[in-house]
Amino acid sequence: MTILIIGSPEEAHSAFIHHKIRQRGHEAIYLDTRAFPSQTRLSMFCGPQQPHLGTLHLPTEPLAVPLEQVEAVYWRYHMGFQWPAGIEGPFLLEMAQREIESALGSLFRMLPCRWVNSPEAIAQHAYKPYQLQLMHQAGIRIPQTLISNDPNAVTEFYERLNGQVIYKPVRGGAHTARLKPEDLKAKRLSELATAPVQFQEYVDGVDVRVYMVKDEVFAGEIHSRTLDFREDPDALIVPIQLPSAIEQDCRIIMRILGLMYTGIDARRTPQGEYVFLEGNPCPMFMHFEQQAGYPISDRLVDLLLNG
Repeated sequence: MTILIIGSPEEAHSAFIHHKIRQRGHEAIYLDTRAFPSQTRLSMFCGPQQPHLGTLHLPTEPLAVPLEQVEAVYWRYHMGFQWPAGIEGPFLLEMAQREIESALGSLFRMLPCRWVNSPEAIAQHAYKPYQLQLMHQAGIRIPQTLISNDPNAVTEFYERLNGQVIYKPVRGGAHTARLKPEDLKAKRLSELATAPVQFQEYVDGVDVRVYMVKDEVFAGEIHSRTLDFREDPDALIVPIQLPSAIEQDCRIIMRILGLMYTGIDARRTPQGEYVFLEGNPCPMFMHFEQQAGYPISDRLVDLLLNG
């Protein structure tokens, strides 16, 4: 059995799962997208009367890996691309990017194996507002949300929520902050012409992270001194048991987002209501696992090896 890890030994979670798979006596290999096509060689066959699906020859492996041998894929982190040297001009660079993305995207969809998580689930996570809308349509409580580059819409949203508003990137990659009155000045709002921003009602309460590995639930409260717990290295993680109705909400989120493994973020209000923020298809887990004592990585490896 060969497990393919989309990631790199430089990325801690990829390396951690790689080590655990090898400890159990199975083969694990990295697909670092930065090495394709300059160092990684890929051949895929399509149509009738072909000898096999194809091969993947990685710079870290002495032999080419038949694609049929890949029984599961752990999608941890797409490392991006490093363009081959010698490409001149934006047109040729754009064409090379299209060809690389099309080839890898086809590989990801043609591999007949178990995915944790699927390319479609990973791609959908790039559209977080759409993800939130799917959750809302399924009856999941989400915060009031505005995605906008319109200064008037932002001001109206702020006033309607009596100033209880936070903001963060539409896709992710930066921390959450409170929207302040000085942010509504013309000079600051003019920055919306650069990129739209996601605005949400501020939900008072405690952060809750829920890891779901197929049918198992691992939940914890995150007690932090900062609005965004990622900015607090001393945040305290306390294991908790979720109410059965909230566990069911988490299972609904997994189903509608097409996930087998996820880290779900929520806030629990002082009144005990859970407000859900997102379901991440490739969450970091090592710090949470170490602090809470949950066997998240073991269950993830179980899922990759046994389904």
